[in-house]
Amino acid sequence: MARAGRKDRGLLSKPDSTGKVVWYVRLYHEGRERRFGSFPNKTKAREFYEKAKLEQKEGRFFPERYQHGGYELVDAVIDRYLLTITTKKPMSQVEDRYFGEWWKRYFHGRRLNVVTVQALEEARQTLLKTVIVEGKNGAPDKLMTPQRVNRYMAWLRHVLNGVVRDGKLPNNPVLKLKMYKEPKGKTRFLSMEDERILLEKLGPIYGPWARLAILTGLRQAEQFRLQWKDVDLERGILTLPSTKAGGVQYAHLNEEAKAILRNLDSWQRSKWVFPSENPATPLDARNFYTRVWMPAVAKAGIEWATWHDLRHTFASRLAMTGHNEGTIAALLRHSTTVLVKRYAHLSPSHLKAAVEGVAGFGKGAGENAERKAPAVQPEAVSSGTVTETVTGSSVGERSGKPESAEVGVVEGEKVGAPDTN
Repeated sequence: MARAGRKDRGLLSKPDSTGKVVWYVRLYHEGRERRFGSFPNKTKAREFYEKAKLEQKEGRFFPERYQHGGYELVDAVIDRYLLTITTKKPMSQVEDRYFGEWWKRYFHGRRLNVVTVQALEEARQTLLKTVIVEGKNGAPDKLMTPQRVNRYMAWLRHVLNGVVRDGKLPNNPVLKLKMYKEPKGKTRFLSMEDERILLEKLGPIYGPWARLAILTGLRQAEQFRLQWKDVDLERGILTLPSTKAGGVQYAHLNEEAKAILRNLDSWQRSKWVFPSENPATPLDARNFYTRVWMPAVAKAGIEWATWHDLRHTFASRLAMTGHNEGTIAALLRHSTTVLVKRYAHLSPSHLKAAVEGVAGFGKGAGENAERKAPAVQPEAVSSGTVTETVTGSSVGERSGKPESAEVGVVEGEKVGAPDTN
């Protein structure tokens, strides 16, 4: 190992296994010799030496922080990021942890300096080969889509942006990757035959859950995190306290939807309408999706169908039963009609009658789409210790059986932030 002159005190160089000269830094700390590196050139080594000497002088030098060239373990970086997500919505936290655990497994025990473009490309290929649903009876396995792989890469890009801002990484290697091209969004909905087969494959337990989504237009997170205190079967109203648009919103129930909820017995053992095996926690949507939904759509021959397509089906059937853009926007809880123009040219109607029309769709009974119901006026109700004023209604804590839940009834929906789907 060669040592430079006094000008470069503390800097050492030697050839690596390929014959390339690399540099190291030697420091004495607390009576012990410490060596750090390697560094690709003398300039980088000198920068580290000067920084370390300054930190020694100021009493803030911690050698452990600079082992292995000063690069942190990927596991530690991700763990630190996951500590910052507690203010996010529960489903977003679940998604963050899911991505984080995958990347921790992939780069386990390795440091940030190994997160290169080449390593990331290898990770993408691994993801593309991941089996989502195993094929049966000779059918091919369902693999992860390029679009889903993009979500993994986008998550890591976000995390590493923070590392770069903190000065712990010179640049973000994910930015050098070209994301897979994604098809333009399509509005897909189920035909009556698609629905019939899907509900059959989902079975007597899960089929009604999907039917409820078609009847109400609830998003998956809204439905699976629904609590009984927010269900008012007498008035046919669901209170959604935390929605994508932000703030409290309401969803309307037709008679068939109310019947589905009445047939659920979870209110006897859990505050959640759709609890997990542990009644104290809501259903794990990701587990349900991979364990129940994806096998069912595969068996039904509609592999393209997502849970969100049930919401599109709700909106499309409103359009096909003659309801206007304002009605559809209100029932989807969109703040404007821009996003409902995809469905059709529509005609005026009342919200309650509109959801009844969805229940009767395809049954040859247009009577179910009665649209002469009188408007339901907002009324103030209050229960419990906390109340909120929403469009003239006072909404408080709700308790008891689903039949007795109290909620302010509002014609239309609370206008929130612009919705994207």
